[in-house]
Amino acid sequence: MALLSLAHFSTALFTLVIGYRVYWEATTGATRRKIKQKYGCQPPKRWWSWDPILGFDWVIGNFKAYSQHKLLEYWTSILRQSNAHTVSLYVVGKTIFLTNDPENIKTILATDFSIWSLGKPRMEQMTAYVGRGIFTNEGTAWKHSRELLRPSFNRSQVSDFHIFEKHTARMIERIPKDGATVELEPLFHLLTLAISTEFLFGRSTSALDDARKNEEVEQFIDAFEYCQNPFENANTRKWGWRGALLPDLRQKKCAKIIEDIDEEVTLKRTQTSGNHETERYVFLEELLAVTDDRTQIRSELLNILSAGRGTTACLLTNFFFELPRHSQILARLRMEIKDSVGVNPPTYEQVKELKYLKAVVNETQRLYPVGPINTREALQDTIIPHGGGPSCTNPVLVPKGAYVAYNTYAMQRRKDIFGPDAESFNPSRWLENEHPSSPLRPGWAYLPFSGGPRVCLGQQFALTEASCIIVRLLQAFQEVESRDEEPWREKLTIVCSSLGGCKVGFRQ
Repeated sequence: MALLSLAHFSTALFTLVIGYRVYWEATTGATRRKIKQKYGCQPPKRWWSWDPILGFDWVIGNFKAYSQHKLLEYWTSILRQSNAHTVSLYVVGKTIFLTNDPENIKTILATDFSIWSLGKPRMEQMTAYVGRGIFTNEGTAWKHSRELLRPSFNRSQVSDFHIFEKHTARMIERIPKDGATVELEPLFHLLTLAISTEFLFGRSTSALDDARKNEEVEQFIDAFEYCQNPFENANTRKWGWRGALLPDLRQKKCAKIIEDIDEEVTLKRTQTSGNHETERYVFLEELLAVTDDRTQIRSELLNILSAGRGTTACLLTNFFFELPRHSQILARLRMEIKDSVGVNPPTYEQVKELKYLKAVVNETQRLYPVGPINTREALQDTIIPHGGGPSCTNPVLVPKGAYVAYNTYAMQRRKDIFGPDAESFNPSRWLENEHPSSPLRPGWAYLPFSGGPRVCLGQQFALTEASCIIVRLLQAFQEVESRDEEPWREKLTIVCSSLGGCKVGFRQ
């Protein structure tokens, strides 16, 4: 009797499996075959894996590379070893496509923007500590956040150098003038925090004055920095890749600290004399005008703070990591500043005319993109235009739920786009007739601020802020020397900067 029941169960299970397969082929399968036929899709090269079912070797390889600060190199090597700009792999039930093809990235970020999502894992990880805002929302909510923020970055706002000058002067006061070694990275983070909070919230944390003496603010900064690192936690430091499978209790504690951020930091604005401040568009004040929901206000503020603080600080860190190592580049930049600006604080118009400074900043962002890797999830069966077939030029079918991970770090080092010296720091590639690859027109191959509808609203603010700080530092000090002989290594959180920071010596 038991054998008969088992036989019936087996038959029913087999029938169910076959029935599901027939149904799938008649619906999803038929749709995908039509897409393949319509666009001439072919599969891309497959990354070789000793575990093609679950892809655990990919997972372990990622943790190993991350622990050695070589994750970007690891992802880039997969494409190079495959001799392709797009490859596929299968990881724990998900199809993933790796690409550094500009046209594929353009399709995802712009042409077919509406059918690609940030992806549930990314949104869950960030939402845990910054809530729902411009970087974690999609659809109508995202558009609303973006429209609220847009006026903060119009020209009249960005061209007001009062805030830049005030806080940069305070940072310069904290730098030794006798050539003693100083670590610039933490100073840049404090500086951009002070500027961002005053620019967006109407008052500054005064991070360069007394933030580290204020236990509450210090606790918030430490918690914020910990949560911004999705690749590492206390468990992985102790147990390696196995620790990723354990709950991160510290992350939860830090998220709670951020959630309980005091009203004095976010919701009160210091009254200032005169009309200078009151004439500015203040993001926080606009939020308070449209909602009294404390959670929404806090989430919107933390979302924009996560970008406004970290990205510019990383750009400046990478800039001053490279600049002192190239005496000719430094000398030429000093000469441009002397001739065009002189010794006084620069104006917006003067900064815009500093072409060589722009080239050096461009080269820094090219070689060390602040956002070197990113992902999108397909919301429906779709295609990317390149990567399929033996020639890697055919379109590729991307099934619904599959991820495309695009690697701007690898793309911006492609020799076929940026020249045979693409691995070298050479700002002349951005100047007319000064480099074999000039005039350089990289288009979608150069994405320091993303692209498409989600292109960074604050890109002009960030570039202007960084340029003003660079000019003031080089005006204040006659000599700047590198004090770190180690090569650049990645420090990868939700942004990317130099692991060793930026150790330099300044002399007046």
